[in-house]
Amino acid sequence: MKFYAFLSNGLTSALERDGNIEWFPTPRFDSPSIFTKLLDQEGGSFSVLPDDEDYVVSSEYVEDSMILRTKFKTKRGQLELIDFLPLSLPAIIRIYNSEIPFVSDIKVFFDYGLIRPGVNVHRKGLIYKNPRSQEGVELELRGNYCIEDTKIKFKPGQGYLYLLYSKDLRYGLFSKKGEVYSKPYEALERTLTFWKNLIMRSRQITKLKRFEQFYRRSLSVILGLMYFPTGGLIASPTTSLPEIIGESRNWDYRYVWVRDASYGAEALIKAGLLSRARHVLNFLSSVVDPSSKSFDHPFYGIDGTSPPEEQELEWLRGFQNSRPVRIGNGAYMQVQNDIEGAYMHSLHLYYKESKDKQFLLDNWWAVEAIADWVSNSWYRKSTDIWEQRNVNEHFVHTKIMNWVALDRASKLAQDLGMEKWKDWRNVSEEIRSSVMEEGYSKELNSFVKYYGSQEIDSALLLLPLYGFIEATDPRFLGTLKRIETELAVSPGLFLRYRGDFMGEALNPFTLVTLWMARVYIRLGRTKEASNMLEVLQSCSTDLLLLGEHIEKGTCIPRGNFPHLFPTSGVVVTVRELEESLQDTHLT
Repeated sequence: MKFYAFLSNGLTSALERDGNIEWFPTPRFDSPSIFTKLLDQEGGSFSVLPDDEDYVVSSEYVEDSMILRTKFKTKRGQLELIDFLPLSLPAIIRIYNSEIPFVSDIKVFFDYGLIRPGVNVHRKGLIYKNPRSQEGVELELRGNYCIEDTKIKFKPGQGYLYLLYSKDLRYGLFSKKGEVYSKPYEALERTLTFWKNLIMRSRQITKLKRFEQFYRRSLSVILGLMYFPTGGLIASPTTSLPEIIGESRNWDYRYVWVRDASYGAEALIKAGLLSRARHVLNFLSSVVDPSSKSFDHPFYGIDGTSPPEEQELEWLRGFQNSRPVRIGNGAYMQVQNDIEGAYMHSLHLYYKESKDKQFLLDNWWAVEAIADWVSNSWYRKSTDIWEQRNVNEHFVHTKIMNWVALDRASKLAQDLGMEKWKDWRNVSEEIRSSVMEEGYSKELNSFVKYYGSQEIDSALLLLPLYGFIEATDPRFLGTLKRIETELAVSPGLFLRYRGDFMGEALNPFTLVTLWMARVYIRLGRTKEASNMLEVLQSCSTDLLLLGEHIEKGTCIPRGNFPHLFPTSGVVVTVRELEESLQDTHLT
């Protein structure tokens, strides 16, 4: 399935399809985009295309990097394009080698398509200035070209297009300071080396026997979703890509969700990239409130500040006319009590793998604050993992994550010789008893979505994944059977639930397939687990990227894209499958 390519440099990102860059928030992931065609056909873009309507186009990443190679083949010859975001700059560099004439069309708009720039021709290219500020975009051109309005016509040859955003054009690419900025060919070499070295540090990556390319690409995407200055892992680089075309399930995910980032940290730990995982955990520790709810908000800005309020951009038509287009996210008003457990699990896993006692001691204040808060609040109702608005219940998944928070905290305290582990362990057992009594239905022979409910929820697959119950326990097997039958859409694809506050759920949720595979691994059903991965890989894009959902019957990505949830799940699941098969072979 062809869809967008994802480009990143750890500061911001771009989405590109067939030579068209249609999304580029700058200077950061969460900034307004200067190309917004992704969300409105008139929203502006940056294209490079042959001067010939009859061509075939293909794209691939250069090795394990976030650098994209696109080839256009025509009867007259070929155009090859190398696109990337250079390290440390809010910039796009497009290096070309062409046997044929081609055209670049660039339409810049500021503030998500709202503000039209002033355009000036410079001896080196073009300048686009925001009339309301000093900010602007400069486009340096190299090659044999002529400028006609928004279009630049190139003759065959080699060269580049170098776009740089500047908060103040007085310090931009064409200023006296311009010499300090990256030189395109050198930037390409260093960017490629950076990404290759980063991925190759993943433990045993060359020893994977199954799903190696899926694994490697997923790992690079996780790293591409990290805001390098702080370690914040965003859930997705996009906003308002709809879960269902034509409906209003459109959200902004360009922030650091505690839960998603914790999943990402777990994947990095599983991959052996411990220093990168530590960077993520440092970010999460830095936003812990030691005197109140540990994580005041479900998500944070990429710099660790409080998240912005939700707004609607009424001037944008939306992806395939799916309105509204939103920035910010109203979920910041929710109280989600499961997220402390997600963080604590990843911290515990990091400590087990790294034996980094100093890091644990440095962050012990956060461990203690979280464990004490959970001990005193686990019995409260809250919003759940799915962030349903104005819905508060005793969600079983949330109670499980409260148990996880205290179970992991007690184990860490016990390892450090701190007596408080006993108190936390005692409360964790209270939570276990509560879930077994009120979160399990004997009549239905399954755990349920929330206390008193008869509904099933895919998040219940996490019970054995976090060690709350054995996968072989009859009570969980009854739960698994219900999920397999009631939430199945097609072989290997599942809904996360049947419906919510906005109505019926229609499209499969990609992460559920990976949870299911991990459960099967624990049941020794490795062939079925492998089949699950094959289904998801076949429903990924041609570049092996995953969205939050996939459209029923077509496998087209839906929801924000690419998404940290399933991408992290691929890394964890492939590692667990490999380890399970190795253990079986040794036995």
